[in-house]
Amino acid sequence: MMRLLRRAECGISAKLLLLVILGLVASPAFAGTVIASGAGSLPGSAQDLTGAGVVTDIQGSLDLLDGLYVSMFAIDITDYQGFSAQTLDVGAFGLADTELFLFDSSGDGIYMNDDISGSNTLSCLPSATSNPCPTGNGGLGPTSDGVYYLAIAESADLPWDASDTYLFLSGSSTDVLGPDSSAGAIDGWDGGVYASPDYDLNNYDIQLTGVGAAPAPEPAPWLLLLSALACTWIFRSFARFIPVKVRSSN
Repeated sequence: MMRLLRRAECGISAKLLLLVILGLVASPAFAGTVIASGAGSLPGSAQDLTGAGVVTDIQGSLDLLDGLYVSMFAIDITDYQGFSAQTLDVGAFGLADTELFLFDSSGDGIYMNDDISGSNTLSCLPSATSNPCPTGNGGLGPTSDGVYYLAIAESADLPWDASDTYLFLSGSSTDVLGPDSSAGAIDGWDGGVYASPDYDLNNYDIQLTGVGAAPAPEPAPWLLLLSALACTWIFRSFARFIPVKVRSSN
């Protein structure tokens, strides 16, 4: 009986130790949904999400009553070809007419979209692969992994540089628009929203792909050594309590 108890205790201790070690070796960061808080409208005041792990959704609201028509976020794109962003219909009190913009780490424009279609005033920034948007990216979008700035705005607020040059080319509201090469980095917004916005309709949900949690780095050598020692200890601990049948010779 004592031998069975010791064997059970050994097994429990060994499993706990192994779980702890595996947790140290592979502890992925995962955020999923992020609630927007204090997001400003420019890179210097953007909400920093670069350390938030995988980000699949950003949920928040615009303070339209106080004239705050834009929220900006610093994001870490880890799959630039698979990056996409789209605003979802959140139902009651949802922001009905959105715009999405992507800027590089210097604040220069990458691409933007106002309306998904003529009948859908939400927005979608398409990816090069597994595209969730109804239209392609037309060769636009991020060209490498790294830090970018994503902005959501109430239509039709548009960004411009220090000389009031708009950062993006003009076109149809349903187009995915690229940057104006003559423009500099973002310096402000023109504040141009449609007349009499409904201030109660201000909630948003941005669905993302390709953002956050780059592939985990290889475990440190000391963790690998500790794992090997633990496995050896577990094997020896169990071996001590495994009955050995001795065959008698006739």
